[in-house]
Amino acid sequence: MDYDFKVKLTGERERVEDLFEYEGCKVGRGTYGHVYKAKRKDGKDDKDYALKQIEGTGISMSACREIAVTEWLHPKSHTSLQYIR
Repeated sequence: MDYDFKVKLTGERERVEDLFEYEGCKVGRGTYGHVYKAKRKDGKDDKDYALKQIEGTGISMSACREIAVTEWLHPKSHTSLQYIR
């Protein structure tokens, strides 16, 4: 990847830290990373969000399957996938 393009993209991309305020509460640890409780910084709603920080470099096929299952479960549960970054 072109270095200048990568720097430009990094500067333009929204970061999770810019969108959510971590409440300092680690909810748990899963196979692929840690889960934290958070709220939106913009105050659009008062919902609690669970943010999953995936460990390692890249994203494994198992993590991709977990994301797909989360999307599939949305109509059947209280879980809904908001962002993937």
